Amino acid sequence: MEESKSKLFKQRLFRIHIAAGMTFSIIMYIAIFFGVFAILLPYIKTWEKPSRHIEKVDITKIDYNEMINKALATPNYPKNNLLIKLPGNMGDPAVIISHRFAKPLVFNPLTKEMIKNETKEQSNLADFLNELHYGQPLKLIGRLSFGFVAVGTMVLIITGLILITIMKFKNQGKTQQAVFSKIHVQVFTWAFLPFFLITLSGAVMNVGLISSGPMSKILSKGEANAIDAVVGTVLFPQAKPIKKANIDEKMLPINQLLKKAKEINPQLDLKEVKLINWKDKTAQVEIVGYNPYKPFLNGGIFNKPSLTFSAVTAELIKEKKVLDNVWPVFLSEGIFFLHFLFGIDIFSRIAVAIIMSLCAIAIGFGTMLYLEKKAKKYDGKITFYHWLGKFSLASMIGVIPATATLFVLQWTMPFDLQDRVLWQKGIFYNIWLFTLFWSFYRINSYKAAKEFLYVGGILFILSSIVHFINSGFHPTTLIFNNMDNILGVDIGLILFGALLIYIAKKLPLERQEAKQFWKMKGKK
Repeated sequence: MEESKSKLFKQRLFRIHIAAGMTFSIIMYIAIFFGVFAILLPYIKTWEKPSRHIEKVDITKIDYNEMINKALATPNYPKNNLLIKLPGNMGDPAVIISHRFAKPLVFNPLTKEMIKNETKEQSNLADFLNELHYGQPLKLIGRLSFGFVAVGTMVLIITGLILITIMKFKNQGKTQQAVFSKIHVQVFTWAFLPFFLITLSGAVMNVGLISSGPMSKILSKGEANAIDAVVGTVLFPQAKPIKKANIDEKMLPINQLLKKAKEINPQLDLKEVKLINWKDKTAQVEIVGYNPYKPFLNGGIFNKPSLTFSAVTAELIKEKKVLDNVWPVFLSEGIFFLHFLFGIDIFSRIAVAIIMSLCAIAIGFGTMLYLEKKAKKYDGKITFYHWLGKFSLASMIGVIPATATLFVLQWTMPFDLQDRVLWQKGIFYNIWLFTLFWSFYRINSYKAAKEFLYVGGILFILSSIVHFINSGFHPTTLIFNNMDNILGVDIGLILFGALLIYIAKKLPLERQEAKQFWKMKGKK
């Protein structure tokens, strides 16, 4: 009796896992696919804009005061509480002077000249890829859908772990289905923890932040429309404004204060500088940084270590350390850090991108396992032609050439073209939609998949070549000018394109060939 109940429980759990998997897999795959690009967003943002093709400079050797004077001389620009983003902040090599009530001013740190910043209508590639990651193109519906899919995916992870534990998969089969199952199970066995944590943080941000508005209104009896108004004053008390003395004083060089900040706390990577009462006797300079030795606890949105100096005497007025906060702030910071990866180096980002790519591949093999079981019923009878298989093909493989087209268009279309980004997005959507048509047109899905991979690989390689030609920055120029971030994107695009072409070449062309192909892989 007990054995019968156990068997029934396993069967039901397995069916729940399959049903949930096929319900959420495609959207989750898309979220991960664009999420991999979002992980590398700071570098793509630099690569996509002509104004950011700037040589790297030591932040302590830049004359910021001259650029501040130019910003203050700009008509109608605010004079107090200016924020300076230092070169290297989120991979941006420019100096950006901004204010919450004005448009940012961008400067070349070498020449100290103001440069034209591309608008969102001219260049928006990285941000668009990030928006696709969390469903923003469909506005509220998209964000909610992607958020609930993240919640559903966590259920999948939990049920999958239970199944792995109680069913004890041996992963020794040599059939095509057994190989698909083996890849699906093994990847998630090893990568479930980072995948679960990142998915959890995504669910909190999509579903949690959307629902925070109505909840805030309920808690405050209609007085607050956002969560900031409810908990902001408690968790993040605002500093009292410093009264001006109205006595003009000469300001110390900002780079001198940056050097002093590094002497006091050498662990900090300096990111931003806030100017308070600039040119007044009471002027202060707040230098904000990130401590890489305490990840998850600082550097993102809520907890930013800082040092505040007098802009007249260089006296240290206040030092805020990473641990000078309350646990709710650390919890919030940790959740956002898991998803945005604030402050971490390129190697760590690539490691996370590889893990998430493997998870996307595992989702793909899980979908193929389901479809292969369906196709098995038609062996030797009729050609298997399932609408879900075609839709999955366009969504999971067809998205590759569509995305590659975005990169090609970024440096092919003139930057002064009217509605440039709108054209770019429109072409992307149309190509992705065409892959759905092509998936249904091609009876042989293996052939369609090979075609999508070949085209995607060629376009990704082409996008790098087009960038070299149209930007005027060839590989040797990028190397000599210390623009390794930009060159790294080009190398990444070429390697990714070559990998896609290699996979397309290796994949079988017919379903019967595929059976033998995966059997051979299973024997290794």
